[in-house]
Amino acid sequence: MRFYRGIAVPDGAVTSTIADIRQNGLQIRTSGWRMIAQDLKPHLDRLWSLPSIQRSDVDLVPRDETPARVCACADKTSAGFYACKKNVNATDTASVLIEFDADIADVIVDGRDFLYTVFQMGNPERARPIVERLFGSAILRYADRAWATKRGDHQRIAICDLAVQDDDVIHAHAKNTMVIGGRYDTQFCSAFMVRMPIPSERIVSVEQVSARDFAFPDPGISSLFAWPRTIPDL
Repeated sequence: MRFYRGIAVPDGAVTSTIADIRQNGLQIRTSGWRMIAQDLKPHLDRLWSLPSIQRSDVDLVPRDETPARVCACADKTSAGFYACKKNVNATDTASVLIEFDADIADVIVDGRDFLYTVFQMGNPERARPIVERLFGSAILRYADRAWATKRGDHQRIAICDLAVQDDDVIHAHAKNTMVIGGRYDTQFCSAFMVRMPIPSERIVSVEQVSARDFAFPDPGISSLFAWPRTIPDL
């Protein structure tokens, strides 16, 4: 699968950053902000068969043994938002776009800024067609099971932990073209976490891009739609 990662670095570090990524890929020690997430893919069928799915069931290994992952998008425009908007600050003023390939076995959906909110707070009748549009029909069995529990039940989070690792969900989300307005003013069509390291031979391109020339369409759906009174009529 093809992915794009948008970062911002100090203007004086652009050349060295690009050269380092081209030569060494994305390494854990040099990738900046990174996330960790359990690898549940080999255990999805077993976990799904449990009569109830608790947070303790999905915490299979200690935190320090959990794979480190880097955030990325399946479309260049979403990555451009992070490179040219979200990650730019007074120090990091230069935008860099990284294009790379990864095996789906190393990929999970990054649900922090949208999907987990929907699982926890979603109104099933209104949210169901939206999550299907954004994540494909494979997401529905997870969403329906989560919404069958009481709002606030930690099972909803644990079930979402399974959903983000389903390969059918991953493939469908990678094809999404609707702009999502997520938490913390994020905007994206797709959001993923990819296991590191990503070796240099998987790097397709690394280039500086112009933040001045970047424009992103307005979101077609907001994470606030999880709340029944704020969901738009779609």
